[in-house]
Amino acid sequence: MSHYEYIAIPAPHEGEASSAAQTPQARLADAVTVRLNAMAGDGWTYLRSDEFTLNGVEGKQAVLIFRRESDFGVFAGDKPEYGTFATP
Repeated sequence: MSHYEYIAIPAPHEGEASSAAQTPQARLADAVTVRLNAMAGDGWTYLRSDEFTLNGVEGKQAVLIFRRESDFGVFAGDKPEYGTFATP
C-alpha cells in the first residue's frame, strides 16, 4: 500500500517576464510551468489546484497541490509496533 506526503505552494498570480511569452496569459502559463517542473524535479507529482479565502484579504489565494510517495520511516519495518493494539 502506498503512503503519500503532500505539499501546497502558492500559485503564481501574475506572469514573469520572458522573451518567449508575449501575452499576460503566456507569461502566467510559463510561471506555472516553471513551478510544476521544479516540483517534479524533487519527486513531487502535481494533483490539483485549490483556492482559499484568507481572513482580512480580499479575493482568494490559489495553491498548487502536489504529492509524493513516502514511508515516513514508520512503514518500512523500523517501527513494528506501529498500528498494533496492545492488550492489557
